[in-house]
Amino acid sequence: MNTPTGSRFGYHHLLALVLVLFSFFMTALVSDRVFEHVPHLEDEVAYLFEAKLLASGHSVIPSPTPARPFWQPFVVDLGGKRFGKYPLGWPGTLAIGVAAGQPWLVNALLGALTVALVYRLGSEVFNVDTGMIAAALTAFSPMALLLNGTLMGHTAALFSSMLFIYAYWRIERGKYRLRWGIVAGLALGMTLINRPLAGVAVAAPFIAWSGVRLLQAFLVDWKQRNSVEVTTSPPSPLSVYREGEQTPETPVSQPQSRTLMQTYSSLIYTLTPLVLLGIFTLILVSVIPAYQYAATGDSRTNLYLLVWSYDRIGFGEGYGAHGHTIEKGIRQTRWDLSMTASDLFGWQTGSMFGADNQIDPKLKDHLLNQGDYWPPSPSFGVTLPTGNSIEIPFIGLSWVLLPFGLLLGFKHKWWWWAVWLAFGGLLLIETTGLPSATISDPTFSLAWMGGYVVWMAIPFLFLVFLKPDRQITWTWLLLAVILSLIGLHFTYWIGSQRYSTRYYFEALGAFALISAVPLAWLMKHTGRLPVYIVLVAMSIYSLYAYSQPRIDVLYRFNWISPQLVEAVEQRREPDRKVLVLVSGQDVRWRAYGSLTVKTSPLLDSDIVVAWDTGANGVRDSILKMFPDRQVIEMTAAANKSCFVDKPSECYGEGVDAVVTQG
Repeated sequence: MNTPTGSRFGYHHLLALVLVLFSFFMTALVSDRVFEHVPHLEDEVAYLFEAKLLASGHSVIPSPTPARPFWQPFVVDLGGKRFGKYPLGWPGTLAIGVAAGQPWLVNALLGALTVALVYRLGSEVFNVDTGMIAAALTAFSPMALLLNGTLMGHTAALFSSMLFIYAYWRIERGKYRLRWGIVAGLALGMTLINRPLAGVAVAAPFIAWSGVRLLQAFLVDWKQRNSVEVTTSPPSPLSVYREGEQTPETPVSQPQSRTLMQTYSSLIYTLTPLVLLGIFTLILVSVIPAYQYAATGDSRTNLYLLVWSYDRIGFGEGYGAHGHTIEKGIRQTRWDLSMTASDLFGWQTGSMFGADNQIDPKLKDHLLNQGDYWPPSPSFGVTLPTGNSIEIPFIGLSWVLLPFGLLLGFKHKWWWWAVWLAFGGLLLIETTGLPSATISDPTFSLAWMGGYVVWMAIPFLFLVFLKPDRQITWTWLLLAVILSLIGLHFTYWIGSQRYSTRYYFEALGAFALISAVPLAWLMKHTGRLPVYIVLVAMSIYSLYAYSQPRIDVLYRFNWISPQLVEAVEQRREPDRKVLVLVSGQDVRWRAYGSLTVKTSPLLDSDIVVAWDTGANGVRDSILKMFPDRQVIEMTAAANKSCFVDKPSECYGEGVDAVVTQG
């Protein structure tokens, strides 16, 4: 299936460009119409806080006095310092958008570039049709449409992960391998300092594959060195390091006396770009301990634990809010995969819409409040031509092309991988049938994860000795990225569904590439036009029938909207900065979240919001900090806030629209 893409600009390139522009346009649309350029999750608030700090030239600042009135989600005050809990990878990237005055642009650009990378990788590893189809699946993916429109770091992590994978592919091709080694290192480093757990999961299969390649190179050199009949030696070091050369496998005539570099030429040739990859990865990863040292004075401090002491991977007490076990990990994974099966490409049986052409209330409640199996409705009725009605299971179908993609990608070796996958599936089923006392035991949980690692390592042993071609190898590597991401998140205590199953998002490109393989094969046997027509029709239908209601339900999620900011602006006197003083006891950040976003970390923005906690002297301290500002008073309780000058004008929980009567 391996077909060169060619250097000339053809219609495939034009279609890929259209998909890139489509991705950018849809991000702009979702960001504006659904999320209104305002963070809706605590994570986004913290990311934006850190990005603003970095854009102003700071990573850590002194805590204000008092600090509690200016608290923001996932922002820490410790030892007189204020900082965010997240690594600086994504905030540093987002800071570019902050400096430009348009933070949403960063994800829009990175999402579009990811589509281009998926196209390029698919075209080179498989063929140009596979690249095109995979790019379309990525561009139309509901997961991508949703997350690209937010200020979350997953889009950047997907981009840097795909860049790393593509750069590694180019290293193997041989041409400019040293340059690509540097690119791969920088890309992997960016993933690790953005989403460390995802970065480890993406890197793990390639670390193992690098070990296989080095072992193979060593065996080649060892065989040549110890062969009695060898009368020639490998190429000289100059040819080994010449940019653009392929791996030296054919010896050339040279004297019998060989240097160490000549003796191990294949090993050194393979090793040098990997060394560069590792060096540049470590350079970027060093940002994490440096930031932790700047924040706390100890480079080993896990900043996540300063917010929630249980926010870490592992099993037993202290891991997760109520302790974590492999039983919980498997259950949470099954829940999240049920949603991934729909969110990945928007393919599922049934309809998201009820009888009134609005999203079904059960589905809406699940998307906003629940986190178990998706969808909650077990089936839907279909009336046959005979007049009889049958119930059809209501399930996601985005995985349906994956088995066929693996079958074609593994070619004549498919049976080996089928046995391996079946063995893993059987072990998973058997695990769920064990007594609860066993699978809830932390020691068993750790042993089970060790077994998962061994199971994942078995195919690499297969690759060492049988040396399959590049398509089989890269089909496995793409599958390994998916399984590594899913497997590593067994160890994390919480799942994700609100902003899609975002912990698996870095595997979207791998999912799309494998799923595109059978459609490209079908094109080869039936012609391109019919398949492309069906693909376009399915993509447009899923955009309307699934993606739109799936994403629209998050409009003003968490009761966050720019309306509160607009109401403050209406009360603001000309050319005066404003202090919004919120009074109340049980006050949560959602009550005035959009004002929090408008507040600069340095407290020098036009609008600053502060919470009068009611503690002795807090109100006077706040007012002394801003003596020249216009003060606008609000009261708040839980997630709802109201203006003191007009108590009937309220925002937040329980307020569908602004309440102005009463």
